Amino acid sequence: MSSKYNDKVDNVDLILKSTWLAVSKMYSDMAQDHDATAVQALTLLKIDPKEGTRSTNLGPKMAIEPTSLTRIIKLLEDNGYIYKEKTTLDKREVIIKLTEKGIESRNLSKEVVVNFNTKVAQKISSEKLDIFKEVMLDILRIANEINNKK
Repeated sequence: MSSKYNDKVDNVDLILKSTWLAVSKMYSDMAQDHDATAVQALTLLKIDPKEGTRSTNLGPKMAIEPTSLTRIIKLLEDNGYIYKEKTTLDKREVIIKLTEKGIESRNLSKEVVVNFNTKVAQKISSEKLDIFKEVMLDILRIANEINNKK
């Protein structure tokens, strides 16, 4: 392989990592201003504000391990953002629902995400964003292919 090819590969890894770290820091700093974490805010965003969300559906929606999710849910419940309700059909099944405080916090989180996406859309053309999304999906597929070979 040529040196130029290797530089290109290194750049993809570096760009992905540094971009994600910057976005993650931005969300973490904003969440910290409201005595929360970015993961807690993301969890609230993934809970349906009207119907609630089955606890078993939250993990896959967030790409998070069940043990980590259990800790986050407990913390959100202890702090009054959510409550658990058993389903009528299967008493083992739990639906996570937002409290009034949880809905307010979710709305704030949603506003932060929408504002960031709006700023990105204002500064980057829709054509470039479409290409970006396409390339990111290709990179995701490649990484998943490699992960599935293990």
